[in-house]
Amino acid sequence: MKIQCNGCEFEEAKVLCCADDAALCWDCDRRVHAANKLASKHQRVPLSRSSHLPKCDICQESVGYFFCLEDRALLCRKCDVAIHTANSYVSGHQRFLLTGVQVVLEPCVSQHQQSISKRASNWEYLGK
Repeated sequence: MKIQCNGCEFEEAKVLCCADDAALCWDCDRRVHAANKLASKHQRVPLSRSSHLPKCDICQESVGYFFCLEDRALLCRKCDVAIHTANSYVSGHQRFLLTGVQVVLEPCVSQHQQSISKRASNWEYLGK
C-alpha cells in the first residue's frame, strides 16, 4: 500500500514531516522546506515500502491490516470483524489501518538543509 503525497496529491509520499503533519514526495518536500529558514529546520522521517507485512496477532495466518489501540493487537479483516462486532463496548475501539510503510529512525536531511549546514560550518571555520 502506498501513501499519497499531501502536497501534490499525486506522487507517492517518501518523507513524513511531523511538524507539518504531512507526508510528502521528494519534490514537494524540497519546495515546502526550502520556503523559509524555519521550515528548513523541520526534521523529517524517510518512508519506504515494506516487502514483509506482519501476520495477524490472533490467527497468525492472514496479513494484519488493522491495529486496535485498546487491544494493542494487529488484526486481519476476519479477526477484526469477529472481535469488534461482539458488543457495543468493543465496537467503539479505535482501530487504524496498517499501510505497510516503514519509517527510518534517523531523521531525513534534505539537500537544502545539508548545504545550509555546510555553509554554516565553513563560516565558523573561517572565524566569522
